[in-house]
Amino acid sequence: MIAIHFEQTDDCKQLLDQLRTYIRNYAAYGLEGTVKREGETTILLNYENQFVNFYDSFHPLLVSVLTDYVISTKEEEWLLDIVETMFYFTAKEEQQEIITIARAILEGDRDDLPMMKTFFNRRAYIYEAFANHVEEETSFFYEPFLTFRLREYGEMLIDCVEMAIDEYMLEQEYQNMIADLRHYVKSHQPKFSCLHIVHDQGFTLYDEHFRRLTREELLFHLNVELMFEEALEVEEMVVSPLVSLLPGRVYLFTDEPDDGVILTLQAIFEERLRLYPLRAYEPESTNF
Repeated sequence: MIAIHFEQTDDCKQLLDQLRTYIRNYAAYGLEGTVKREGETTILLNYENQFVNFYDSFHPLLVSVLTDYVISTKEEEWLLDIVETMFYFTAKEEQQEIITIARAILEGDRDDLPMMKTFFNRRAYIYEAFANHVEEETSFFYEPFLTFRLREYGEMLIDCVEMAIDEYMLEQEYQNMIADLRHYVKSHQPKFSCLHIVHDQGFTLYDEHFRRLTREELLFHLNVELMFEEALEVEEMVVSPLVSLLPGRVYLFTDEPDDGVILTLQAIFEERLRLYPLRAYEPESTNF
């Protein structure tokens, strides 16, 4: 007999319902067991199949259910607590944005970030803790278990939140820079009626007569106060020179409209920028 004791009635009832559903669904596969509630805050489980070892069948199912239950009911609450009490973000909107990034990291949806794989097995932390503690005959208190047995998982959540905050701050800095560059473009008269950009592996800038702009020309027009790219040679830059050149229109030819640089240019130039497929770039016959 396994007894799980809770402090909260709702936790007891919610897990009880999940366990009953799993046992009912797996009964046809030989998983014979009973689950019931004793009083308002205790779950009693009993494995009844004498022909299949407890640790080969009921144990992994129970541990999996407990693991998923912790993640679904506690993880976001703990993330919020870390964001608020350890890193002092109290604005609701900021908290939610940071938690959204943290959950994306935990789910493995941010493979663009360094050290992402550290968080891929966060389910394994919880599973292992329950697997090492739950025996065929055992009794434990749920809330103290979470406090004292899931410390490694808690430390991993702290690291995850710290990474999420770094990403959030970078995103805020990026959005502020985009807003400043957008304002600059809107508040200054164009220097060129239009410019053309060809995106084919790299980015190449051409003037209104389809003449490629030289390195010297880019340096001449470059406004150092508008530097968006860091540690790049001027001919490798796209955003900073283009904003400095202040075109009235930008015609961009690409087969990768979702490229990060292109999305940035669209955010800055808005309706001034028009996208075309790469094959449409034919200087001799193109009319805009």
